[in-house]
Amino acid sequence: MNFVKNNMHFSRKVVLVFSLIVLAPLLFLYGVILVLMYVQAVSGLEALCSLEVHMNEEKIYENMQSFELIQKMIRANGELVLFITSPESREEQEIIRTVKEESLTLERILSVEPSLYAIRVFANSSFVPERFPVIMHSSRENLTALSEWEFNYQAKYLEFMDMQKMPSACLTRELMNGKRSVGWIQVSMRMEDFFPFLHRIPSPRQHDLVLSVSKSNEEFQISQLRCQGGVEGTDILLSEKDIDRLNKRFSSDIKNTQKEIFHLQLGGKSTVIAWRYLPELGIVIMHTCEMAMVRGYVLAIVLLTLVGLILVGVGFFLIVRHTANRMFNGVYSVMAGMRQVSAGNLDVQIPVDASNEVRETQQTFNAMTAQLSSQIEQIKTEQQLIADTEMKAMQNQINAHFLYNVLETIHMQAVLAGNDDISQSILMLGKMMRYCLRWRIHTVTLEKEMEYIQSYVSILNIRNDYEILLELDIPETLQELKIPKMIIQPFVENAFVHGIEPLAKNTVIRIYTELDEAHKKIWLCVQDYGAGMSPSKIEEILGYLADEKYERDSTGSIGIKNIQQRLFLFYGEDYKLEIQSELGKGTLIRVPLPIEGDR
Repeated sequence: MNFVKNNMHFSRKVVLVFSLIVLAPLLFLYGVILVLMYVQAVSGLEALCSLEVHMNEEKIYENMQSFELIQKMIRANGELVLFITSPESREEQEIIRTVKEESLTLERILSVEPSLYAIRVFANSSFVPERFPVIMHSSRENLTALSEWEFNYQAKYLEFMDMQKMPSACLTRELMNGKRSVGWIQVSMRMEDFFPFLHRIPSPRQHDLVLSVSKSNEEFQISQLRCQGGVEGTDILLSEKDIDRLNKRFSSDIKNTQKEIFHLQLGGKSTVIAWRYLPELGIVIMHTCEMAMVRGYVLAIVLLTLVGLILVGVGFFLIVRHTANRMFNGVYSVMAGMRQVSAGNLDVQIPVDASNEVRETQQTFNAMTAQLSSQIEQIKTEQQLIADTEMKAMQNQINAHFLYNVLETIHMQAVLAGNDDISQSILMLGKMMRYCLRWRIHTVTLEKEMEYIQSYVSILNIRNDYEILLELDIPETLQELKIPKMIIQPFVENAFVHGIEPLAKNTVIRIYTELDEAHKKIWLCVQDYGAGMSPSKIEEILGYLADEKYERDSTGSIGIKNIQQRLFLFYGEDYKLEIQSELGKGTLIRVPLPIEGDR
C-alpha cells in the first residue's frame, strides 16, 4: 500500500496533463470559431451594405431612364420642334391651336409617368405664346447657368404656382434643330421620388446618404446633398470632420475605382460604408452600417459560449480526476504484484477491488500467477515434443533415401532383364517419391507440378485396362510461375477415384489456365468428364471448406481442405477454391493464384 500511496501524485499529474491536452485544443478551436464568426458577421454586414447601395442605384437609374425617355419623346416630336423653330411663319390661329395641342400632349405624358413632377419646354423665340407651366420663353430662367442635372431645384419664376416650386431633381438640356438652338427641355421629379431611400425611416444603426461631387484642379470635393422640404429626421447630417474623412477617402477611390466598400469612423463610431459613384449625376450614394451591430451579436455569443466552455471544462476535470483515481489505484496494485513476481514470488495474489477494466486486469494477474508454474512445465513438454518431431523428420528423410536406393536397384534389374515397362514404371515412381518427400521445399514451378501430374497419370494408366488422356493447356509464359507444392495432384486423384474409376472407361482430364485481370488472379482449372456430383454434395464440400478449424485428411494424405488452408496461408482469405459439377457430366475445380508480381 505504501507503493500505491507513493505513486498517487503520478495520477494527479496524468489528470492535469490529460485535461490540458483536451482543453487546450478546445480553447484554440473556440478562438478560431470566434474569429471566423466575427469575420463572417462583418462579411454579412458588408454584403448588406452593398445590397442596399445596389438597390438604391437601380432606383436612381430607373428614374434617369424615365427622364431620358421623356427627353427623346419631345425631341422626336417634329411638329413641336418645327413650330418652336419658326413660329413667325404661321398664322395666329394656327399658333394658338399648336400651343394648345402640344401642351395637352405634354400633360398627357405626365399622366402616363406619374413619378414625374413637371415637363417644361422653353422656346427661344418670343413669337411662341406661353402656356404655363408647360411652354414658356427661355428668358424666364437663366438656363445656360444651370447644370445638366440640378438637385433641390425650384422653379421660382412660377410666382403664383406654389405646387410647381417644390424642390426637385431637374434635367435641363438644350433643344436643337439641326445645328440651331431653338430652346430648352426641362424635366423634373420631386426629390423624395428621385431619392426615395433618403425619406424612409432609418434604422438605429443604418443610414443612407447622398454626396455631391465637384472637381477642382484635378481634385474631387464632396458635400452632403440633403432633400430640402423632406420629412425631418429621415436623414443624418454629417459633421465637417466626417466630410473631410470621406473627401480624403473618395479622392483616391473615385480616381482609381477602388473596391466600393470600406470601414471608417463616422460620428465617432466605427462604420462599414458601401458606395457607388454615379458620374452622370456627379453624386456618390452611400449606405452605412455601424460595426456595433456585429459587435453586440458576437459579444453575446462569446459570453454564452465562454460560460458553457467553463462549465464543460470544470465538469470534465472532475470526471477525469474521479475516473483516474479509481483506475490508477487498481493499476498500482497490479504493478506492486508484478514487482513481487519479478522477485521470484509466484504465489502472490492481489486484492480485486476495482469495478472497471482494471478489475479484469487484477483477476487476470491472479489467474496468471496461479497458472504460471503449470505453463512453464507445459512449455518444457512442448520443447521436448519439437525436438522429438525434428528427430522423426530426420529419420523419415533417412528412410526415404534408403527407399530411393532400393527403387534404383530394382530399376537397374528391370533394365538388365529387358523389361522396359517395369523399368519405366519404377523410374516414374522414383520421380514421384522424390517430388513428394522433399519436405523442406514448399513452392515449385508450375512446370514441375505438371511433370509430377504426368507421372501420376502414367502410373494410373499402367494399372487400369482403360486409358486416361491428360490434356495440358498451360501458356509458356506461366511455366515458371511459383505455386504451392502438391496443389493439383489431390484434385486429379479425386477425379480418378470419384469420377473416372466408377465408370471404368476411356476419358480425359484437362488442366488449363484462365486469366482474371479484373481481380489480378490466374485460375488453374482441373476438368474431368466423369460421374460428377450432386448439388447437395457440392454444398457439403463447400461447408467443410468453410470450417476454419485446421484438419488433415483422415488418411494422412494432402486433402482439399489442406490445399484451401495453404492458399489462405500463402495468399490471403480472398483466394478460395471454386467447384462446379453436374451429375453425369463431370467436375471442374478452379484454383486461384495471384498474377506473378502481385505477391
